[in-house]
Amino acid sequence: MHFHQLLPIFAAAAQALPQSTSAKCRDVQIPITVSTPRFVVTASLQDDWDVAALTLNLTRRDVTTSADPLPLNGEPSDSVKSTYTVGATLCGNGGPTLVLTHGIIESKLYWRPNFPGSEKYNFVDAALAQGYSVLSYDRIGVGSSPKVNSLTDAQFQVEVAVLEGLVNYAKTKAHATQVALIGHSYGSYISSGAASHIPVDGLVLTGFSGTFDHFAPFVAGAGLRIAKTQNPLRWGHLDFGYLTTSDLYAETYVYYAEPYFEHSVAEYTYNVASEPFAVGELPSVLATTINYEDIKAPVLVLQGQFDVSACGGNCVGVVNGTKELFTGAKVLEYVDNLPAGHNLNFHKVAPQAFQKIFTFLKAQGVKP
Repeated sequence: MHFHQLLPIFAAAAQALPQSTSAKCRDVQIPITVSTPRFVVTASLQDDWDVAALTLNLTRRDVTTSADPLPLNGEPSDSVKSTYTVGATLCGNGGPTLVLTHGIIESKLYWRPNFPGSEKYNFVDAALAQGYSVLSYDRIGVGSSPKVNSLTDAQFQVEVAVLEGLVNYAKTKAHATQVALIGHSYGSYISSGAASHIPVDGLVLTGFSGTFDHFAPFVAGAGLRIAKTQNPLRWGHLDFGYLTTSDLYAETYVYYAEPYFEHSVAEYTYNVASEPFAVGELPSVLATTINYEDIKAPVLVLQGQFDVSACGGNCVGVVNGTKELFTGAKVLEYVDNLPAGHNLNFHKVAPQAFQKIFTFLKAQGVKP
């Protein structure tokens, strides 16, 4: 019997698993009001032929030039005010708090997976064991957060503002005395954007190199498909602008690196933890300038060496370029050679990666 045939039983069993930190964690719904300009996204997706055309648009070597412009119409609009009720999990009782932002084709399960044997991949439990409190959340459009319009709501600058609202929530409602932002992939760019606007005590970035030079292999390799027609049972309620990978092996290519992961873990992420992303997110992040030089917090860039989307499959000699970005940071440290692909938390090296994060934060004074 194949894994996908066991999926309903497996998912139910995973949800029923006792978690060592369950008494410390609670699911919360957090209303966040933002007022941000919006891009007019012109991508019109009705079927996978349209997605194939968009993939070419986003992966041409002259993308963002006048010859191959992004699917955006003009400059961003005036600010638009919206309120989103963000689905989050709050663990701990305040003090030094880590706010976690996941990436594309992911959910907050990236930080706290729930399959049998997932303990060593569980960043939240590892952080709680160190004495930190943790706020993880589903980005808007994902998981327990509202299913927003894929063109007008799910845009990069909106999600940066949502994160800034969550930091305020952590400080004013969850008794956080210090806040460190920890991002993965697209979530690293969101975390960087927020840290360039508001003061935080630390910034940890994974699945990140600060450049989109290697963006094309990710977009092309994922074999993007419209989620609602790719898997109607799971995602039939979404609009046509939500995209997912074509199959398990395409997702494995963009997120994992042999021989440094277990195939069963990749099967779990594909079948249970992965969530579609909104088409508005990609052109809006590509069109936005993040002022990295305005980030004052200490920064750690922690990379799996064989990350396709961040580094084109080899981060050695790429991540050192972040020195030219974070010129205002109190401290910048980077690691570019962990034995892992893009989804660092789901590789065998995860426990060592987690320890590097905690060691860095404590050295910068962010400690229980």
